[in-house]
Parts: sequence; C-alpha cells; structure tokens
Amino acid sequence: MRRRVAAAGLLFALTASVAVAADEDSPSSFRYIRALEAPGSGPVRFEPDRLLYAHAKADLSDLRIFDSQLQPVPWRRLPPAPREPERPVLVLNSGRQGSATSALVDLGPRSGVHDRLELEIPARGFVGRVEVSGSDDRKTFTRLSRTLVYDLAGARRAHSTVVVYPESDFRYLSLRATGVPPIRGATVSSRAARPSLLRRPLRRLTRTEESRETVLLVDLGFGKIPVDELALSAASGTYDRSLEIEGSNDGTTFAALTSARIFRFLGARSAPIPLPARHRYLRITIANGDDEPLGPVEVAPFARLRTLLTAPTSERPLRLFYGNPLARAPRYELARFPRRALRLQLARVGTLGPEQRNSAFEPPADTRSFARRHPAALQAALAVAALAITLGGFLALRRRT
Repeated sequence: MRRRVAAAGLLFALTASVAVAADEDSPSSFRYIRALEAPGSGPVRFEPDRLLYAHAKADLSDLRIFDSQLQPVPWRRLPPAPREPERPVLVLNSGRQGSATSALVDLGPRSGVHDRLELEIPARGFVGRVEVSGSDDRKTFTRLSRTLVYDLAGARRAHSTVVVYPESDFRYLSLRATGVPPIRGATVSSRAARPSLLRRPLRRLTRTEESRETVLLVDLGFGKIPVDELALSAASGTYDRSLEIEGSNDGTTFAALTSARIFRFLGARSAPIPLPARHRYLRITIANGDDEPLGPVEVAPFARLRTLLTAPTSERPLRLFYGNPLARAPRYELARFPRRALRLQLARVGTLGPEQRNSAFEPPADTRSFARRHPAALQAALAVAALAITLGGFLALRRRT
C-alpha cells in the first residue's frame, strides 16, 4: 500500500512539473512580444536592445523565440571569434643612450599585424615619452608614433605604459624614451585582439554642484542596461580629480561600483573606466577639493557586444517572447555546439521590431511554497514561536521557584 501511495505521489509530482514547464514555455506566459525580422532563411543574429534588457530577466533566461507557426526556435549567445592573444616579445639592447632610454623589440619572423605595445617599466613616479620606429632589416627604420607614458600617485594611482602606433607588420620596433627608466619587457597586441564596444545612448545627463563636489547623474532610460566602460572627459585645460561611481535601477537606492581618476595633462588623458554596471542610473561624484569645478564633462558609456544567435529556420518572421520572472533558463543543444558548427556564414542580421504587450498573456501559477511567497509572514511566525518558547520557559522557571 505504501509503495502504491509513493508511486502515485511521484507520478503526481512528475505530472505537475511537466505542467509547470509547459506553462513556463507557453507563449501566453510572457508579458511582452516583438518581431525579429531578417531576410532569407538560416540562422539569425541580433543584438539585444534596452527594452529587452529592461523587461526580461537580467540573464535573458526568460527569453523564448517562436517561428511563424509558433514552433520554438532555439537560441544562444554568439561565442566570441578566436582572437590573437596578447603575447610577450623579446626586448634587446635595453639601456641608456645619454639622457634617453633605448631598446629594440623583436616580434619574430611571424610578427603579424600589430598596433600597440605594453611596456614593462619597473618604476613608479615617472612621466615620459616613447618614440616608436619600425624596420624589417634593423638597418632602415620608419618613425611610427610618439606616446606619453606615466605612473602617478594620488587618491588613486594613474598608470599607463601602453604605446600605440599605426597598424604595422614590421618585425623590429626601435624604442627611444625620455623621462623613464630602462624597459624590462613588452607585450604586443592588435586592435583585433580587443573586444568591440557599443556606445550606449543617454536619455539625460544632469549636473549639480554640491559642497566641493560635482555630481553627474546619467540616465540610460531603462533598467538593467549593461555598461562595461565609462569614458569621461572635461572641457577644462588640465585637471586631475578623483571620483566615485554608483549605480541604481530605481534612482533612489545606489550601490557603489568603483572609484577612479579623471585627468588630462601633458598630452595625456585618463583611459575609460571599467565598470560592472547593470543599471539605469549611474551617479558620478567628482571631488573638486579646493579647485574650481570642471568645465562641461562629456560622459560616454560603452558595452561589449552581447549578440544572440538563433537556430536555422525558414519560417519568418520570428517572434520574441519575454517578461516571465518564473521562467527557467532553456536548455538547448545549440548552446553546446562549437563555433565552427554554427554556420555563421549563413547567419542573417536581424532587426527587432517595436515592443508590444502580449494580448494573450496569462500570469503563470506561482508554484513556490507558502514560505517563499510570504517570507515576511514566515519571519513573523518564527518570532511569535520564539517568544512563546521564551515565555513558556520563564513561566516554568517561575513555578519551580
């Protein structure tokens, strides 16, 4: 008898779980819908926009794609293209020539195309310039660029030993530097080794002056927008200020993201600031100290591409459904295929249509336990129980005495 009850219970649980899964993936369980247009057939690639980030779950796990026959279409994030990594190179003849530092960089017989070197300079507190020239035979050199390098102390250390130059395939690079100690090593890379970035548009940028601080409030227009870098530049001539960056999705509660410096002097300017942001609002507080506030400040948010790819299909147009906080992440075998098996040469670039409310939307049943649905009630019940136990112990102790 017990075995029959257990088997019946297991069957009921499996049936319930299947029903829940079906409800989670039903088109009627998603609040938003929009078209994904693409010419021809085959896979479709597209970039999520601000509306998708704002109204879907943060990891897009509630995103479902259906074809024109309402058949599910698997999707995945596009894996990054293989890139030539940064690689260390041989530094020869590093030393001094009078008041200058010199070195010869050998990139090897297969140097490839390159456009920057990151130098290893084992010192702090310097500002100097590095002149780069290129050659294939170590006899005749062509001047390529002159770059400022520096290491400065302050509220936050500012350090840059990257020298850039036009794209080149020279095997040898001659370095001549002033104001820096001998160069110990170098790493070469190219633009292709760095991820592409997408500039995020701003809805609004407001500025207020508070006690010895300038506060910039960036409004990206929608919540949960990914931002990976923030570029700042002021119209003032020269400056060096520390700053704090905070993020918020409601405009009221802000969380600290990072601290950094913004500066410009001697032909150098601060690099974009890396950020772990998924917010609508970014609040930037610039410490002015006893200096005058900076002139107009330009703020440019950037994000890495997060391209999505669908499975091949000829049933156009496709439809995106999202906006179901109870939906679980789909598990498609497409996500396990290697890049070479994705037929990317056939992928069409898709265009997202306007977002619409799903007229067939029906909120899925909340299958969470009472405790998860009402955590405050559970905490109150536990508090009452604890109070009752304490009071009971006190009365029992009193009776004994």
